[in-house]
Amino acid sequence: MTRRTKVGRSTVEPKALASTEHSQDFEGMSQEEFEHAALQHSVNNSRIVFLYGEVSEQSISQSVYQLLHLAGQNNKPIYLVVSSYGGSVDEMFCLYDTIKFLPCPVHTVALGKVMSAGVLLLASGVKGKRMMGKSARLMIHPVSGGSYGTVFEVINSTNEHQRIQNLLVENLIKETNLSKKQLNDIMKSGTDCYMTATEALKFGIIDKIIGDEK
Repeated sequence: MTRRTKVGRSTVEPKALASTEHSQDFEGMSQEEFEHAALQHSVNNSRIVFLYGEVSEQSISQSVYQLLHLAGQNNKPIYLVVSSYGGSVDEMFCLYDTIKFLPCPVHTVALGKVMSAGVLLLASGVKGKRMMGKSARLMIHPVSGGSYGTVFEVINSTNEHQRIQNLLVENLIKETNLSKKQLNDIMKSGTDCYMTATEALKFGIIDKIIGDEK
């Protein structure tokens, strides 16, 4: 089993910014308040939003908040950096719809891994402005979920899973060069379909490979 190393909380103190031009914004804050304010300050200046880790209510609510906040400032491009093993399909569509709703363009960047629910989010960026690290990898697979109860409840749940999978396929067709047959074959295989950055470029999921000298 692969072990994942966790990075601890920041130990930067509010007084560390005392000499900066924005120090007055951080005075009197607790460590938690300071970290939140410092992160927001960084996001405002760079217009970069990070989606790192699981696609969940917590991570997506933060991403949606940051995107809407930045879009309210001006119509300059926002960069969404994605590194995720996937997660909730409902939260995936929440962020996807938000990206499509914004008045400013969103450029997407894949680093490390973009799998499952993360793939549509990567592909949702402005065409021509979707990038992927040369060493990153991508994975598409069928929608998964469990159900229990009466036979009618199981059938109802299965039908809903199929509807959600069809919706995912429809949007991937719209955002990429993948055909309906190609995507349905992946979904029906029941297995994970891995791609390199070169393959993702070929299938129109991205438009540029970061680090590619060409």
